[in-house]
Amino acid sequence: MATARKLPSGKWRVLVYAGMQDKKRVYKSFTADTKKDAELLAAEWSARKQPQRVEDMTLGEAYDRYIASKTNVLSPRTILDYKQHRQRDLPDLMSKNLSDISPELVQDCINEYAAYHSPKSCRNVHGLLSAVLRAYAPDIRLTTTLPQPIPPTIHVPTDAEIAALVAAVKDTPIDSAILLAAFGSLRRSEVCALTESDIDRGACTVTVGKAMVQSQKGEWVIKVPKSVAGYRTVSLPAEIMPRIKPLGMNPNQIYKRFKKALALAGLPDMRFHDLRHYQASILHALGVPDAYIMQRGGWKTDSTLKRVYRHAMGDKQSEFDQIAEAHFIGLISPKK
Repeated sequence: MATARKLPSGKWRVLVYAGMQDKKRVYKSFTADTKKDAELLAAEWSARKQPQRVEDMTLGEAYDRYIASKTNVLSPRTILDYKQHRQRDLPDLMSKNLSDISPELVQDCINEYAAYHSPKSCRNVHGLLSAVLRAYAPDIRLTTTLPQPIPPTIHVPTDAEIAALVAAVKDTPIDSAILLAAFGSLRRSEVCALTESDIDRGACTVTVGKAMVQSQKGEWVIKVPKSVAGYRTVSLPAEIMPRIKPLGMNPNQIYKRFKKALALAGLPDMRFHDLRHYQASILHALGVPDAYIMQRGGWKTDSTLKRVYRHAMGDKQSEFDQIAEAHFIGLISPKK
């Protein structure tokens, strides 16, 4: 995309190539008060332009147009990921015209990519490629065989681990974050965006409706949730409400403090996100309906719940084993 230049007046201007007229190159000008706004205007106009003929557009140009068209509707983190895919992945395809791309060529490139990347990365790269081709070359029907996904290794904290962690972080800056994740199923980004106005101490609830994420420039910004399911009100035990407060941290700062808290509590390494595993798994183990778990955790569908969060907790497994064994023994040796 074209880069904005600062004018003597202090405003910023972008010139975008608009085609040929009378054998001369014609440019369209976009001016705004900031560099970002000028480039955004140019990107939006480029996305609305009459598409080039397929035979004249490279895959890289198609990626640029696709990303520009999604700038205002996808999260900054997603847009940044898309741009990184554009710059880094499938270089042999990016320079080719769309008319030269075939399902066989895509399969060859994915085969080569898969030799050095995980199945998940392959699926992410192929998913974006498929979306771009559907938008600008819908006649290309991909039949790509992708590497089989590797089941995730999930650590579900036990009750004992959570109790040790909660005790270790009491009266520390990360105290509220641990409680909100383990007992309220808040994401790290949601914890960071929480303000005092979101906390109802009388009702013992917190209202979730925003998240702290990184912009394309690497700055921490507050954004609305990706889906409607992200908006929710979560109830918390009254006993922990005095410890719930806004953190004034970004997600990276929480990550660093969380790792120190694990060491302080003498616990094995785990992710902050594993606290949500604990929340969902214990609710599932207690027989709480999936619909409630989804609502509490802010999941739009139960696919994630089925794929990741239905893991029996280690310290509950023996209890459930005993219940099952007692039932089976009753069938073999019924009481008289």
